[in-house]
Amino acid sequence: MASADSVSLNVSSAASVPQGNNFTVDVNISGVTDLYDFQFDLSFDPTILQVTNITEGAFLPGSGATFFLPGFIDNSSGTITFNADTLEAAIPGANGAGTLIEFSFDASSVGTSFLNLDNIILQDSQGNLISSSTTNGSVTVTSVTVPTPEPGTFAFLVVGFLVIVAFGVFRR
Repeated sequence: MASADSVSLNVSSAASVPQGNNFTVDVNISGVTDLYDFQFDLSFDPTILQVTNITEGAFLPGSGATFFLPGFIDNSSGTITFNADTLEAAIPGANGAGTLIEFSFDASSVGTSFLNLDNIILQDSQGNLISSSTTNGSVTVTSVTVPTPEPGTFAFLVVGFLVIVAFGVFRR
């Protein structure tokens, strides 16, 4: 049986994202030999995150033409199911490491959301299963703080405004 070192989630932008921002999560693979097709699901906390887009990663298309199926997004239950990609011709599979899929999220609420891969199926060009270890992830959405001007800054602005007004009155 063929194997892959790991299938992992990688929060591309940061493990901490300000509320209201968009960010991406890559699902990466490493140490794989002859990857011909894959399928998996992703789960997350829908009270904190909302999925906005699913994009095919560059790893499998680097070996030939592909047929990509972005998963079914259910932002109510926090699942993306049946994400799949396959090479189209009778060719050897992809070797090495790279990105399988990129998920785009909106950080809708403050908190920490799990990001879990489930139902992972990896196959080689002969239809044999490829075993792998999985690393799940998480992302923390932080509150956005609006800076308030310091009293000294506000006083400086008021004095500057009064000087401008006085200068205008004095010139007349």
